[in-house]
Amino acid sequence: MDHVRLERLLTGLHATNAGAGVLHRLCTVCVGDVGVDGASVSGVADGMPRLLDASDGEAAALGALQFELGEGPCVDTMATFHPSSQVDLTSDDAHARWPAFAPAVASRGFAAAFAFPLLDGGVAVGTLDVYNRTAGPLDSSQTADVSILADLATLAVAQSDTALVIEDVGIAVEPAAPWAHAPIVHNACGMLSQQLGISVDDALLRLRALAFVQNRSVTQLARAVVTRQVKIDRWTIHE
Repeated sequence: MDHVRLERLLTGLHATNAGAGVLHRLCTVCVGDVGVDGASVSGVADGMPRLLDASDGEAAALGALQFELGEGPCVDTMATFHPSSQVDLTSDDAHARWPAFAPAVASRGFAAAFAFPLLDGGVAVGTLDVYNRTAGPLDSSQTADVSILADLATLAVAQSDTALVIEDVGIAVEPAAPWAHAPIVHNACGMLSQQLGISVDDALLRLRALAFVQNRSVTQLARAVVTRQVKIDRWTIHE
């Protein structure tokens, strides 16, 4: 697990508007912290892909356009379970690959599009798509950042129909230092450390990340872990 990267992204996520939805906040960090020009999250409902949220109206339009046209990086990623990208939407390759989507997106001022799978149990339950107005690939740091945000989006999407989601609990500020948390958080971290064979620091990062995507406080989630109302399994962030 890349502790420094995850810590930085969690800090950025907690600094976003606490009144906004979790997926919108993830998209906002894609733009504000990762440095792309737009982001959207798509998921599957009743076997059909649909747009779940986006950083802004333009990104939402690009996400919805893929389903309308039946082509684009999101469509490819949902079919293959692998990342998909096109670094120059004006190229012959892009037009051959996505004859309707590529020129439509380019006409809106975007030059590159990327999709990252939201994998739950090896199955794509959605995608995190990012868009840039300039042609070219994402750099290695951006790719690593978006991959982690895709993992967090997976947790949010995969648990969106459970009773664990608590709305409007005001988690805009959560301490990062282990000593700053309540005793029950330390207890939960100890339990997770033993159950998953990870360090206590890893356990705290995992707890903070899951608390964010469930829109609850770390203390609330820790209490649920200690009382065995919630089981936290391994996940895919750089393991």
